[in-house]
Amino acid sequence: MDRLNKYSIPFAGLAKGSHQYEFNIDDKFFESFENSVIKKARVHIDLDFNKSETVLTLTFRMVGSLNMNCDRCLEDFDMPIDTTVVMLVKFGEPGVGETDDIIVISHSDSHLNIAQHIYDYLSLQVPMRVVHPDDESGNPTCDPEFIAKLNEVKEESPEGPVDPRWEALKKLGFNKN
Repeated sequence: MDRLNKYSIPFAGLAKGSHQYEFNIDDKFFESFENSVIKKARVHIDLDFNKSETVLTLTFRMVGSLNMNCDRCLEDFDMPIDTTVVMLVKFGEPGVGETDDIIVISHSDSHLNIAQHIYDYLSLQVPMRVVHPDDESGNPTCDPEFIAKLNEVKEESPEGPVDPRWEALKKLGFNKN
């Protein structure tokens, strides 16, 4: 966890107002988190840390790419990200009144470690189904050999008898996607 100490911001001595921080996230950052979906990344974060009397407002601007494994062809690719997230930090009793975007810390705290929050915000950029982006024509940009083999296996698979319950559901007209 020593690796994550550089993401600790000592706010107690900071003057009120806006303060700027920059962080570069790479593979080593994600090694600190067990079972991370993200293994490789190149992300630049500009953090606007605004301190007032009662609240800290953190605005994360994250630009870069996450190296992901395509769920369709199993090939690695760089998924671009460009997002802005705002987090509020209030002073009070920790855990009371917290939401996804509002963190409550003790009045006696002097540092705020944002490593876990950065990890969470980047993890939320990963879609449920990770696939290569389509080209301009709407065709997948996956490995063509793999897609050809996948389609070949689909064509060869025998259609067995269909359970009557599924037949009833098919009549409802849901889209097959």
